[in-house]
Amino acid sequence: MPAAPTPPLVLTFAPSDPSAGGGIQADLLTCASMGCHALTVLTGYTVQDSAGLEDGEAVAPEWIDDQARSLLEDMPVRAFKIGGLFSAEAVSAVAEILADYSAVPVVLHLGADPPDADDAETEDSAEEIMAATIELLVPQATLVVADSLRLEQLVADGLLDLDSADETAAQALLRRGAAWVLATGLHQPGDIVVNTLRGGGDNAAEPAGEYRWPRLPGNFRGAGPTLSAALAALLASGMDVRDATAEAQEYTWQALASGFQPGMGRLLPDRFFWAKQGEQAAAGDEAAPDSTEEPTP
Repeated sequence: MPAAPTPPLVLTFAPSDPSAGGGIQADLLTCASMGCHALTVLTGYTVQDSAGLEDGEAVAPEWIDDQARSLLEDMPVRAFKIGGLFSAEAVSAVAEILADYSAVPVVLHLGADPPDADDAETEDSAEEIMAATIELLVPQATLVVADSLRLEQLVADGLLDLDSADETAAQALLRRGAAWVLATGLHQPGDIVVNTLRGGGDNAAEPAGEYRWPRLPGNFRGAGPTLSAALAALLASGMDVRDATAEAQEYTWQALASGFQPGMGRLLPDRFFWAKQGEQAAAGDEAAPDSTEEPTP
């Protein structure tokens, strides 16, 4: 019997998240739900639960490089998804890999939660990682995904320079080389979440797309990782950025709307919400009376 067709392959760089709210686990679930097969490069180990991230331990950059190149030399990857990285050296290692496979689209997620830390050394390390990400990964990104408040914080921290008073942080990322930027409004106030897409050769002063979603009740973990992994899966399937952006947002909103609370912390997205909807529909069909027969009184 001949082998079945291979689904589109997505190579994701991310840490382990034991709660599956984000990280490698979230990417696996999302890519599988979107009809893709996820190949994984572990960038770190974390201690976290449904409430949030407590601590993390980096994987050595040479191990990140070895994991990725072993997979890339064996299988035809159709998209990269970049999540949390724990050192500037790891950022550099990933950047070299992307440069060697420059024809493969890249989704870069800047929204990973940093560990809670009060010491200056940890804060300096986080800033060093972000500075390296902006310098080395943003110019190679097909699409950067980041929460708008996080982008504003990058400007406030001096990690992202604005060219003028009218320039937005998303426009600054485009100027640094990103092809597209999707700024999400999950943490902005209001009953409507507004996500804004910029780039694609359009006038950077004007959004290429603006998407409005009813705000869902509850406090969620994993919205950004789900959205960025869905985008990578759709790009791997051959969809263009505009169409992928619209469809990935629809998928993410539905996953959040079906979210569940497995522990004492935040809600997690149900990445296989459609399977439950199908089961419910099938159960409804079985319960419905046959229209060709008279119902029993």
